[in-house]
Amino acid sequence: MLKKLLMLGVVISMTGCAATVIGAGVGTAAATGTDARGGGSVVDDQLLEHKVNSVLDAQVPNGSFTVASYDSDILLAGQVPSQKEYNKANLAVENTEGVKKVLNHLKIGKKESIGDISKDAYITSAAKTRLIAQKEVNTNNIKVVTCAGVVYLLGKDAGNKIQINGAISGIREISGVKEVVNLIKF
Repeated sequence: MLKKLLMLGVVISMTGCAATVIGAGVGTAAATGTDARGGGSVVDDQLLEHKVNSVLDAQVPNGSFTVASYDSDILLAGQVPSQKEYNKANLAVENTEGVKKVLNHLKIGKKESIGDISKDAYITSAAKTRLIAQKEVNTNNIKVVTCAGVVYLLGKDAGNKIQINGAISGIREISGVKEVVNLIKF
């Protein structure tokens, strides 16, 4: 476990941890105590994200990727320049050891600008705030990721489905949100 925690520190410093579990703490390690996955699985997901990013950097250098793991399911979002690169990225992630399932939401097109990425960070923060404000939603079990104005929600055992849908309606109203993709398992 100590080895995993040390690796997590390296991963966080290298990737910046754009996708985090929300809850009592802002970072991943702070939320492990109440996350449905348990501390070891949270660390495993962070390490898997790093591994997938490394594979994509090596095999699909022309793409721009946002990678998030929840229970070893990989959300793959971002942009690639062609269908060939799309297929290559999908295959690379599918063949990465430890990946259970690929949730491929890549788009064929130009990479996001720095301004777009900044807007995505704002949207993620606002979406997290909407989820935290909603009653009967276990935000410790939800990971929020935004890419190109699309908000992705990953998790499981996140609470009352009606309340989560209410939060999703609120997220859709945030300026700049193009779509909300609910990948929460109930």
